[in-house]
Amino acid sequence: MKIWVDADSCPTSVRKIILQKACDKEIPIVFAANRDIKPAFVYKLFTMHICGKKNGAADDWIVENAEKQDIAVTRDIPLAGRLLEKGITVINDRGTRFTRDNIRNMMEERELHMQMVNLGIAPKGNWKSFGEKEIKKFRECIDSLLP
Repeated sequence: MKIWVDADSCPTSVRKIILQKACDKEIPIVFAANRDIKPAFVYKLFTMHICGKKNGAADDWIVENAEKQDIAVTRDIPLAGRLLEKGITVINDRGTRFTRDNIRNMMEERELHMQMVNLGIAPKGNWKSFGEKEIKKFRECIDSLLP
Protein backbone atom coordinates (compact mmCIF):
# COMPACT_ATOMS: atom_id res chain seq x y z
CA MET A 1 0.00 0.00 0.00
CA LYS A 2 1.07 3.54 -0.82
CA ILE A 3 -0.64 6.86 -0.31
CA TRP A 4 -0.59 9.08 -3.41
CA VAL A 5 -1.23 12.80 -2.96
CA ASP A 6 -2.15 15.17 -5.76
CA ALA A 7 -0.13 17.73 -3.85
CA ASP A 8 -0.49 20.90 -5.94
CA SER A 9 -3.90 21.78 -4.55
CA CYS A 10 -3.84 19.81 -1.30
CA PRO A 11 -3.93 22.14 1.73
CA THR A 12 -0.81 22.18 3.90
CA SER A 13 -2.79 21.04 6.95
CA VAL A 14 -4.07 17.97 5.10
CA ARG A 15 -0.64 17.14 3.67
CA LYS A 16 0.71 17.21 7.23
CA ILE A 17 -2.03 14.86 8.49
CA ILE A 18 -1.36 12.43 5.63
CA LEU A 19 2.35 12.49 6.37
CA GLN A 20 1.76 11.88 10.09
CA LYS A 21 -0.62 8.97 9.43
CA ALA A 22 1.75 7.41 6.88
CA CYS A 23 4.65 7.75 9.32
CA ASP A 24 2.65 6.21 12.18
CA LYS A 25 1.73 3.19 10.02
CA GLU A 26 5.04 3.07 8.08
CA ILE A 27 3.25 3.44 4.75
CA PRO A 28 5.08 4.89 1.76
CA ILE A 29 3.72 8.25 0.64
CA VAL A 30 4.19 9.99 -2.69
CA PHE A 31 3.48 13.65 -3.37
CA ALA A 32 3.06 14.38 -7.07
CA ALA A 33 3.03 17.98 -8.26
CA ASN A 34 4.33 20.36 -10.91
CA ARG A 35 6.63 21.95 -8.30
CA ASP A 36 8.66 20.86 -5.31
CA ILE A 37 6.55 20.64 -2.16
CA LYS A 38 8.53 20.13 1.02
CA PRO A 39 7.10 17.73 3.60
CA ALA A 40 6.31 19.04 7.08
CA PHE A 41 9.05 16.77 8.47
CA VAL A 42 11.58 14.21 7.25
CA TYR A 43 10.07 10.77 6.69
CA LYS A 44 12.13 7.92 5.22
CA LEU A 45 9.22 6.56 3.13
CA PHE A 46 8.34 9.94 1.60
CA THR A 47 8.89 10.64 -2.11
CA MET A 48 8.34 13.91 -3.94
CA HIS A 49 7.76 13.42 -7.65
CA ILE A 50 7.94 16.61 -9.69
CA CYS A 51 5.99 16.19 -12.91
CA GLY A 52 6.31 18.23 -16.05
CA LYS A 53 4.60 21.58 -16.46
CA LYS A 54 2.15 20.12 -19.01
CA ASN A 55 -1.44 20.41 -17.81
CA GLY A 56 -2.44 17.13 -16.16
CA ALA A 57 1.10 15.74 -15.91
CA ALA A 58 0.80 14.95 -12.19
CA ASP A 59 -2.62 13.38 -12.73
CA ASP A 60 -1.32 11.17 -15.53
CA TRP A 61 1.69 10.09 -13.46
CA ILE A 62 -0.45 9.14 -10.46
CA VAL A 63 -2.84 7.13 -12.65
CA GLU A 64 0.06 5.32 -14.33
CA ASN A 65 1.75 4.38 -11.05
CA ALA A 66 -0.98 3.82 -8.44
CA GLU A 67 -2.11 0.26 -7.81
CA LYS A 68 -5.30 -1.32 -6.47
CA GLN A 69 -4.25 -1.54 -2.82
CA ASP A 70 -3.26 2.15 -2.75
CA ILE A 71 -5.08 5.24 -1.51
CA ALA A 72 -5.10 8.49 -3.46
CA VAL A 73 -5.92 11.95 -2.11
CA THR A 74 -7.13 14.55 -4.59
CA ARG A 75 -9.77 17.21 -4.98
CA ASP A 76 -9.59 16.76 -8.76
CA ILE A 77 -12.86 15.02 -9.66
CA PRO A 78 -11.82 13.84 -13.15
CA LEU A 79 -8.61 12.38 -11.67
CA ALA A 80 -10.68 10.65 -8.98
CA GLY A 81 -12.83 9.11 -11.70
CA ARG A 82 -9.79 7.79 -13.55
CA LEU A 83 -8.39 6.28 -10.35
CA LEU A 84 -11.72 4.69 -9.46
CA GLU A 85 -11.69 3.00 -12.87
CA LYS A 86 -8.42 1.33 -11.82
CA GLY A 87 -9.98 0.15 -8.55
CA ILE A 88 -8.02 2.57 -6.36
CA THR A 89 -9.49 4.03 -3.17
CA VAL A 90 -9.82 7.81 -3.58
CA ILE A 91 -10.67 10.50 -1.05
CA ASN A 92 -10.60 14.27 -1.20
CA ASP A 93 -9.06 16.73 1.23
CA ARG A 94 -12.43 17.20 2.93
CA GLY A 95 -12.82 13.56 3.93
CA THR A 96 -15.24 12.52 1.21
CA ARG A 97 -14.62 9.12 -0.31
CA PHE A 98 -15.21 9.01 -4.04
CA THR A 99 -17.32 6.08 -5.20
CA ARG A 100 -18.85 4.93 -8.45
CA ASP A 101 -22.18 6.07 -6.99
CA ASN A 102 -21.21 9.66 -6.11
CA ILE A 103 -18.64 10.52 -8.79
CA ARG A 104 -21.25 11.18 -11.49
CA ASN A 105 -23.07 13.73 -9.33
CA MET A 106 -19.78 15.38 -8.42
CA MET A 107 -18.82 15.63 -12.10
CA GLU A 108 -22.20 17.19 -12.93
CA GLU A 109 -21.87 19.69 -10.06
CA ARG A 110 -18.35 20.58 -11.25
CA GLU A 111 -19.55 21.09 -14.84
CA LEU A 112 -22.45 23.29 -13.68
CA HIS A 113 -20.10 25.38 -11.56
CA MET A 114 -17.69 25.80 -14.47
CA GLN A 115 -20.55 26.95 -16.71
CA MET A 116 -21.64 29.46 -14.06
CA VAL A 117 -18.04 30.74 -13.78
CA ASN A 118 -17.90 31.18 -17.57
CA LEU A 119 -21.14 33.17 -17.41
CA GLY A 120 -19.72 35.34 -14.64
CA ILE A 121 -22.33 34.33 -12.05
CA ALA A 122 -20.11 32.21 -9.77
CA PRO A 123 -16.63 32.69 -8.29
CA LYS A 124 -13.71 30.89 -9.91
CA GLY A 125 -11.90 28.24 -7.88
CA ASN A 126 -13.04 26.36 -4.82
CA TRP A 127 -16.27 27.92 -3.64
CA LYS A 128 -16.75 25.75 -0.56
CA SER A 129 -15.39 26.63 2.87
CA PHE A 130 -12.47 24.72 4.36
CA GLY A 131 -11.85 24.67 8.09
CA GLU A 132 -11.71 22.56 11.23
CA LYS A 133 -14.89 20.63 10.38
CA GLU A 134 -13.43 19.49 7.05
CA ILE A 135 -10.04 18.67 8.60
CA LYS A 136 -11.75 16.54 11.28
CA LYS A 137 -13.77 14.70 8.63
CA PHE A 138 -10.61 14.10 6.57
CA ARG A 139 -8.76 12.71 9.59
CA GLU A 140 -11.66 10.34 10.36
CA CYS A 141 -11.88 9.22 6.72
CA ILE A 142 -8.18 8.43 6.33
CA ASP A 143 -8.11 6.67 9.70
CA SER A 144 -10.94 4.41 8.50
CA LEU A 145 -8.95 3.42 5.41
CA LEU A 146 -5.57 2.68 6.98
CA PRO A 147 -4.66 -0.71 8.47
